[in-house]
Amino acid sequence: MDIAERNIARMGEFFHGKKAHHRPHVKVHKSAYLARKQIAAGAKGITCAKVSEAEVMVNSGIDDILIANQVVGPQKLTRLANLSKNCHIEVLVDNLANAKEMSKIAANAGSTIDVLLEVNLGSSLDGILDRCGVMSSNDAIKLAHEISELRNLNFNGLMGYEGALRKFTDHESRKYAVERALGFLVGIKDQVEDSGINVNVVSAGGTMSYNLASQVPGITEIQAGGYVFMDTGYRKAGIDFDFALSLLTSVVSRPKPEKAIVDVGFKAISAEHGMPLIRDMPDVECIALNAEHGHLRLHQAGNFPSCGDKLEMLPSHVDTTVCLHDNYVVTRAGEVEGILPIEARGKLQ
Repeated sequence: MDIAERNIARMGEFFHGKKAHHRPHVKVHKSAYLARKQIAAGAKGITCAKVSEAEVMVNSGIDDILIANQVVGPQKLTRLANLSKNCHIEVLVDNLANAKEMSKIAANAGSTIDVLLEVNLGSSLDGILDRCGVMSSNDAIKLAHEISELRNLNFNGLMGYEGALRKFTDHESRKYAVERALGFLVGIKDQVEDSGINVNVVSAGGTMSYNLASQVPGITEIQAGGYVFMDTGYRKAGIDFDFALSLLTSVVSRPKPEKAIVDVGFKAISAEHGMPLIRDMPDVECIALNAEHGHLRLHQAGNFPSCGDKLEMLPSHVDTTVCLHDNYVVTRAGEVEGILPIEARGKLQ
């Protein structure tokens, strides 16, 4: 926790005095306790991935939330409409049918929902994440006007996500990709405003691009979240926050002199962006994972782990590791302080 707090304080200081605000994505840690620490460090609000995460955060007293996703279908939209009675909540839309259904359900619930129109930034540059969102300025202008005419919805701005930046391995190529993609987003914002609709929010960015995206004129908020814990994927990309999260594992077998087996596999740690690293043991490499086991290769003679030894594994992606667990073991200066529930995992979508 001491390292996580330093990371939170450092990011808060980075955004001090910036035109762009920080709205951290809590899908990383799924903890209202940590979200409140981020807000205390200066974040204007938080970002969630789904309604259930937002419900957990609202129940803890957090009242400014962006759900950076489309919420579709009457069950989830009803929960969203009821939630918006108790906080300021924004949600993404990229098609009129979804907006119309949201409008009807919000009207029936007696609530108002703020809407951000999602723009697909993958259409602006090869290599940028091609996922949800409208593809052109004409589509954005048309949908923005249609949303603004729907009852109980408030068109508030735009969002685009310049994801998949790990493909850009050096700073200059990543800088070019971020500026090109977000320039496309800001250009659409300008055209929507020229058509007569105010754009109050232009939301973008993540840990991989926070220091670049926050410098792009017209971007109003950055959603960086993974910095709280860091992971080896970010470190390979040059992001230099400190590792605050590791997974404790035990050596359960030494089948060969150059090999060890540990009791952590895919069901406990992510390998989405590469195999995990072993903390403070550069001569030990994780070469494969099974469901319940990890395979370690020992490169040099010397301090090889023995059966029963405990090792710390650093994940390549914290998001897809945290969601596999119910609790954090909280330590400070190497001493265990207690257990912190990962309270927003395992909920209804």
